[in-house]
Amino acid sequence: MLDPTFDKGHRARFIENGVMLPPLWMRGHGTTVKMEYDERYASFYRRARLLGFVLQFKRKPPTLVHSALTALIDRWRPETHNFHLPCGEMTVTLKDWGMITGLLLEGHALTGRVERKNWHDRVVALIGDCPPDKKNRTSASRCPGS
Repeated sequence: MLDPTFDKGHRARFIENGVMLPPLWMRGHGTTVKMEYDERYASFYRRARLLGFVLQFKRKPPTLVHSALTALIDRWRPETHNFHLPCGEMTVTLKDWGMITGLLLEGHALTGRVERKNWHDRVVALIGDCPPDKKNRTSASRCPGS
């Protein structure tokens, strides 16, 4: 432990003192939940270079191994933003995250507030078109919901 005062209530303190703690129970979607994916949006995701990321959610969510996740959480040190493992420290980098999620790490960061006003015009400006409406609207000049 790095700082006795800071680490006083950390789970590792209890483990160090021989207290057997139960695994943490992670909340999330079950493996039977089918997440909706609409093929009509594929061309827009592809143009925005997000198709690989979006397709990850088309599959069933992975099965959570609660004891393994608990072991990692017990070794996470928030003050250094890394895991303290028996073999040494491990840091998850932005490049690691990009490889895991399939998101590209090039270009400018997206920051700032999201405003709903004129959102359809901004969508057209960014990707050049609007997704079609579920009811197959004939008007190509407006985005659905605008």
